[in-house]
Amino acid sequence: MRAPGSGVAHAPHTGLNIGLTVSSGRWRSPWPPGLLLTLLCLALYLPGIAAIPPVDRDEAYYAQASRQMVDTGDFLRPRFQTHHRFKKPIGIYWLQSAAVCVLGQRGRPAIWAYRLPSLIGALVAVLLSYSVGRRLFSPGAAVLGAALLASSSLLVVEGHVATTDAVLLACVVAAQGSLAALYAGARRGHIAPARYAAGFWLAQGTGILIKGPVAPLVSGLTLATLVVWDRISGAPNRGQWLWGLRWAWGVPLMLLVVLPWALAVGVASEWAFYRDWLGDIVPKMSGGHESHGLPPGFYLLVFAVTFWPASLTSGLGITRAIGRRSRCGERFCLAWIVPTWLFFELMPTKLPHYVLPTYPALALLGARAVLAGRLPVGQRPALRVALVLWGVLTVAMGVVVAVGARLLGSGLELFGAGVLIVAAAVGALCVYLCWVGHSARASIVGMVGAVACFGLVAQWILPGMHALWLSRAAAEAIRSHSVGSATPRPVAVAGYREPSLVFLAETEPTLVDTAGAATFLTQHRDGLVLVNEDQDAAFTQAAAAAGLRLRSLGAVDGIHYTKGRRVRLRLFERLPP
Repeated sequence: MRAPGSGVAHAPHTGLNIGLTVSSGRWRSPWPPGLLLTLLCLALYLPGIAAIPPVDRDEAYYAQASRQMVDTGDFLRPRFQTHHRFKKPIGIYWLQSAAVCVLGQRGRPAIWAYRLPSLIGALVAVLLSYSVGRRLFSPGAAVLGAALLASSSLLVVEGHVATTDAVLLACVVAAQGSLAALYAGARRGHIAPARYAAGFWLAQGTGILIKGPVAPLVSGLTLATLVVWDRISGAPNRGQWLWGLRWAWGVPLMLLVVLPWALAVGVASEWAFYRDWLGDIVPKMSGGHESHGLPPGFYLLVFAVTFWPASLTSGLGITRAIGRRSRCGERFCLAWIVPTWLFFELMPTKLPHYVLPTYPALALLGARAVLAGRLPVGQRPALRVALVLWGVLTVAMGVVVAVGARLLGSGLELFGAGVLIVAAAVGALCVYLCWVGHSARASIVGMVGAVACFGLVAQWILPGMHALWLSRAAAEAIRSHSVGSATPRPVAVAGYREPSLVFLAETEPTLVDTAGAATFLTQHRDGLVLVNEDQDAAFTQAAAAAGLRLRSLGAVDGIHYTKGRRVRLRLFERLPP
C-alpha cells in the first residue's frame, strides 16, 4: 500500500547486501528501520568520541561549565572558572551535567561523558527524520533520507562535540514533524490529534532552553511560508490547519517549560543573564560577530563539503521538489528549507552549523528524488559537470586528510593513505553509478564510504595529529612535573587562555598576565607557570623584579588552531632562594 503523499511512479529496486530492498514506495527487510538507522549512527558517531581531545573553544567552555555546575551544585548559573556563562540558555548544561551524574563520573570526568548528549541528540534527530519522511513521502524515502542525514559530515561533527547543535536539531525535527502531521492531515481534510500540537509546543520549549529562538524561528518561518504559499496558490483548507496547533493551551504549555528557569535565572543573576545574552545575539544580527562575518552565499559555497556525501544528489532533490511543489511533502520541505536558509545567508555572522536545521528536509528531498527513477544525466550537461566536480571534491578531501596526517602526526601515514584510497574509490564509483542511472546505489556507496572515512579520521587520525592538541601536550607536561607530589601542583598560565587546558589540567589553572605569573610564583613556592614564548622576556623581567630565580622545565610546541599560528609554551618553576 502506498504511503500517504507518496504519489510517485515505481522505480527499480535498490538491493543491498545486508538483506534489504528499498524502492520509492516500499521497505522490505528483516531488519527494522529504526534498528538499522541506530546502528548506522553508532558506527558514525562512536569512533573518536573518547579519543579526540576537548576542542576549543565552544566545546571546552560548555564541558568545563557543566563540570563546575556538578561540582558546585549550582544548576541555575553556569560558570567558567569565576565568570558566569550567560551567552546560551541552560538546557545543554543540564543535559551534560545529567550525563556525568548518571554515569557516576563526578570529579574530573573525561570529555566523552559530556559528548553523550550530542551523540544521543544526533541519533534522535535521525530517527525523527525517518518518522517525518514516512509521513510526507514513503518508507523507502524515509529510511534513505534519514540515513543520508546521519552520514552528513556536519552532523557527524556535531555528534562528536559537546555543544548545543545536535540536541537543537533533535528539537527542531520534533517540532517540524508535529507540524508536518498537522499540515498533511489538513491536506487530507481532517485535523490531526492533539498529541501533535502538544509535541510541537514541548519541542519549542525544549529548543528554547537549548539555544534560544532558533527552533521557534525555523518553525515560524515554515508556518508563515506555508500559509502565504497556500493562499497564493489557492490550496484547499489554506490556513485552517493552524487551528490544529491548539494555541490556547499550546503557548502556555511552551511557557510552562521555559518560564520557571527564565524567571529564576533572571532573579538569581539580577537580570545579568539577559544583558549578556542580548549582548551576544544583537552583534550577530547586526554585523560579523567575533570575526565570523561572511557574505551571503557562504553556506551554498561550503554545502558540498558540509553535507557530504548526501550533497551528491541534493541539487536534484531541490530541483525535483520545485517541479512538484504543489504536493504536500515537497511543499512542506521547501517551506522548511528556503526561508530558513535565506535568513542565515543574510545574517552577517556565519558559522557552518547555523543551517544544520535545514538538513533533514534536504536529505528527505534527495532521497525522494533518487528513488523516483534514473537520473537524466545524458540529457543534462550541467548535471554531468556537477557529478564530476563532486567526485573531484571527494578525492580532494581525501588528499587533505592524507597530507594532514603526514604533516601533523607521526605514524599516521597508513591511516591517511587508507582515507585517500576510500575517498578515491567512493568518488569514482558514485559518479559512475549516477552516470549509468543508479543514483540510489550511489547514495548507499557514499554512506558506506562515510562510515569508513569518518571512522578512520575520528578514531585514529585526528587524535594522532599531536601538533593540533597543544592543550593536551601542555597538560601532560604539567602532570609529569607533579609526579611525586602529594597533591597536583598549582599552575598559572600566561599568554594562552584556551578553555581546553582548563578542562584537561589536573588542578584548575589560574589564567594571568606575565606580572600575575610572577606574583603567582611568589605566593606558591611549589607552583608551576606556563608561559607563551612570545611573552617569555616580559615574564622573566617581572620575575627578576620580584626577586625570583627560575628553572625552565621544557617546552611544548603545537598549532594554536583558534589563532591559526604555531605556538611554543614554556614551563617554569621557582628555584629555592
